[in-house]
Amino acid sequence: MKQYRISAVLGFVLAVFAFDASAVDGASSLRGYRPVEKISVRPAQARVILPDKVYPRSYKHAPPLIPHRVDQARISLKKNQCLGCHSDLEAGDIKATPIGKNHYVNRKGERTGYVSTRYYFCTQCHAPQMNKPPLVDNRFNPEWK
Repeated sequence: MKQYRISAVLGFVLAVFAFDASAVDGASSLRGYRPVEKISVRPAQARVILPDKVYPRSYKHAPPLIPHRVDQARISLKKNQCLGCHSDLEAGDIKATPIGKNHYVNRKGERTGYVSTRYYFCTQCHAPQMNKPPLVDNRFNPEWK
């Protein structure tokens, strides 16, 4: 019985190594053929545009863009540096945009004294404005303005 198991495992391992996915007819990469040896070039680092005004929103209820650098800001399970300036307690003193009131409402619809876990990771929705061309053609035209 033990010998049968060893033979079965060895046969399976050999079958896996013998199978070559590139030999399957009709299978190809969505990116086309790219040899593994080819090193890709890192894109140029985009610069954050530091405006002298608040960016207009793209559409109604759109999350506002961030008008400052965030690459050094730390957001983890234990600390969110955005809250240091944008919490209700700090925003007025340093003239930062306060966090929206809906960010303090939990999943049950109850208002709390802390940012809800749904809104805790700011950069999921908010992004800094960059001086980079769009990645895809965008013909979006909001009708609410």
